[in-house]
Amino acid sequence: MRRKGYSMALRTGLYDRLIYDDEVSALVGLADQQRALLETPTAHQRREQFLNELVQCLPELLDAASAGGTDAGEKAKLEIEFIRRLLVTMRTETTSQSSRRLATPPQRLKSIHSTNTEVAYPATGLRHPWLFTSAKSDPSLLHELRAELQSVDRVDILVSFITWSGVRKLMDVLTQVTALDASGNPKTRFRILTTTYIGATEARAVDALARLPGVEMRVSLDGRRTRLHAKAWIFHRSTHFGTAFVGSANLSESALIGGIEWTVKFTQSSVATMFDAAVANFETLWNDQEFQTYDPTNNEHREALVRALSEQRSGGAVAAAHPVALQTWFDLQPKAYQQEMLDRLDAERRLGRRRNLLVAATGTGKTVVAAFDYLRLKEAEGAAPRLLFIAHRTQILVQALSTFRQVLRDPAFGALLDGVNTPDRYEHLFATINTVHGRQLVSQLGSDFWRVVVVDEAHHLPASTFDQFMRAVHAALSFGFDGHAGTCRWSKSWAVF
Repeated sequence: MRRKGYSMALRTGLYDRLIYDDEVSALVGLADQQRALLETPTAHQRREQFLNELVQCLPELLDAASAGGTDAGEKAKLEIEFIRRLLVTMRTETTSQSSRRLATPPQRLKSIHSTNTEVAYPATGLRHPWLFTSAKSDPSLLHELRAELQSVDRVDILVSFITWSGVRKLMDVLTQVTALDASGNPKTRFRILTTTYIGATEARAVDALARLPGVEMRVSLDGRRTRLHAKAWIFHRSTHFGTAFVGSANLSESALIGGIEWTVKFTQSSVATMFDAAVANFETLWNDQEFQTYDPTNNEHREALVRALSEQRSGGAVAAAHPVALQTWFDLQPKAYQQEMLDRLDAERRLGRRRNLLVAATGTGKTVVAAFDYLRLKEAEGAAPRLLFIAHRTQILVQALSTFRQVLRDPAFGALLDGVNTPDRYEHLFATINTVHGRQLVSQLGSDFWRVVVVDEAHHLPASTFDQFMRAVHAALSFGFDGHAGTCRWSKSWAVF
């Protein structure tokens, strides 16, 4: 039977389907100017194509099977009989479910629950995908999240920031589903990942969630790292009808109610591979050392969270005069790709290339690489060599100084020099290029005063101020880094890898 929508004519273009017997000769006899690209599918690809063919053909087959029915009840009976025969034909005698037969008339199981429990069934169901666009005709994202929360065993949440306005909209249902049962166990367990990015998270909201029974909270305190923009809610059910919401909405009132947010819902039953991928990626982030366990009863944890949020909200303006490092419980370590950058830097220097340029995407932690590179040099020499870190904005310098202090485990390391802050010493200096140029520091201190020079956003190097500085300074080791690979230009004095 030819599936609806498939034409006998083979048109020029891309395909991804199985071919039919009546197409073989046509493919072999294509004109000289054309040819067919065919391949033998893998076992997985073959099964996927078979299932796709079956799903696509099934509506047409059901239409044919129920054609003799005189009313809706008779048509339903004919359809279920057809499915019964189809399943019996497809199953072998060794299949464990070969003796199972679908009930007639057809019945849909929606829930098994206690008699004293009120079922909150999601309006968008548990099988089909859905796109929430905040349109007036759409089901409310907040309403759906509340419904999901009331009928789930485990929840994994990943958001860039959490506010009290958002938590407040869910607190009643969160309190309900985390309440302890007679055995002292919460009905639902939560794992929540969030960050201090731009200071949008509110400590009050984090505390409220973390204090609930069965809630584990982990926070990234490194606000410079803007790579976490994902927002996801993964609902796990022991019935294997899990759901996942992925989109643009953080845990805030505006995101859940008033904002223009797009969120895609997909289900474990319909797209198991995508659901499994979301689960696996959450597990990866959950075990990432960037996210540290947060205990609201631990004063060190809470002080570190409040400090990190304050630094992000001020943009460095308040903390610029005396930048404060995060507490040591935030254990910053280079990731695998950052370690590769460090190894490449080391290899280039062994070849005598003392000036290097590191180009990597925004959010990949280039400042972290610079700090660990400096730490390695410090450990090799037994002392902290004189360092100059150059950038064009004070906020970048404040964040970089905090990173260096964290990596070096030295809260007193370094000093800030900009239009407002003037340090007493210049051995380990984080300075704006305009200040270094305006105060003629290279002339005053000597061209070889600093042993290590690091330049942030090196695409600024062709600018006259940067160019004059780099030509004047003679550091034994220096390197720049940049997140603008497409626009970066650098002088010939830099070795690029």
